[in-house]
Amino acid sequence: MIFHTIEHRKPGHEGLEAIYQQEDQHIAEGASCFVCGGPLGLPFIRGAGSDSQVDLNPEYALHIGVRLMREVNEVEDRCGPMTPPPGSGHDPQGWRART
Repeated sequence: MIFHTIEHRKPGHEGLEAIYQQEDQHIAEGASCFVCGGPLGLPFIRGAGSDSQVDLNPEYALHIGVRLMREVNEVEDRCGPMTPPPGSGHDPQGWRART
């Protein structure tokens, strides 16, 4: 999810206002970027998992994405493909349940 500055937030997102307020407070309390450790500002990017989150300044999101893909390629070179073949029935992301 991308958190934008107030002037870039789209009108009509009343349901997101509580989240926006929480994140404005998060920034005000001195949140830091996962990669560089520097102050987090707006806009910022959040990657959230089941029990944790990673906040990134935008310039580092591409950096960490490239590093993760490089590591996936290294694992695949050693262990084989990490993506299931089509029709295998493997659905770790739960895509079928959402469609």
